[in-house]
Amino acid sequence: QGLRGRGSVPMAWANAFVTRLAVGEPMEHGCCGLVLHCSWPMPEPVLAQYREIKAALQKVMPPEAYIYPEETLHCTVCTLRSFMAGDLDETARARERERWLPVLEAARAMPAWPSGTFRLLMGRPTLEGSAGIFRFEDLDGAVIAMRSCLREAIRSAGGIAAEGGGD
Repeated sequence: QGLRGRGSVPMAWANAFVTRLAVGEPMEHGCCGLVLHCSWPMPEPVLAQYREIKAALQKVMPPEAYIYPEETLHCTVCTLRSFMAGDLDETARARERERWLPVLEAARAMPAWPSGTFRLLMGRPTLEGSAGIFRFEDLDGAVIAMRSCLREAIRSAGGIAAEGGGD
C-alpha cells in the first residue's frame, strides 16, 4: 500500500513506524525502545534553527513525509533497544530495566563519565535508512567519554557492545 508522493508515482514507506506517525496513529503500543540521549530538550537557539529547517522541508517534501516535532530532537549516546524491535509487555519492560539499570549506574559512576556541561555542534541533516538525521560534533569529547564508559560497563556485566548501528 503506497501513498502518493510528488507527481503520481506511488510512494511506499520504507519504515512501518514512519507510516504510522505520518497518518497520526498513536504510538503508545507496538514499539518500545531504550535510548540514552543527551541534550534533551535542546536549547532554544537549536530549536529555532530546527523550526526553520522543518518549515523549509515541509515546502519541498511530499505531504505524507513525516518530519519529527522539535520536542523530539536529541543527541543519541547509545541505543540499548531500538523502538523498532517491537512492543514489550510490562513484565518484559521490567526485565529490561533490571538488565540495564545496573549497567547505566556503573557507567555513570566511572571517573571518566563527564560531569557538568559540554558542547555539541549540530551538523547538516543526512539520510540514514528511512530517516533524515543530524550528526553532532562532540566538541568536548563528552559523548565519546560516555560511550567509552558504557562500553566498559557492558563488558564488565558480561556483554559485548554492538557498535556502529548508525549513531
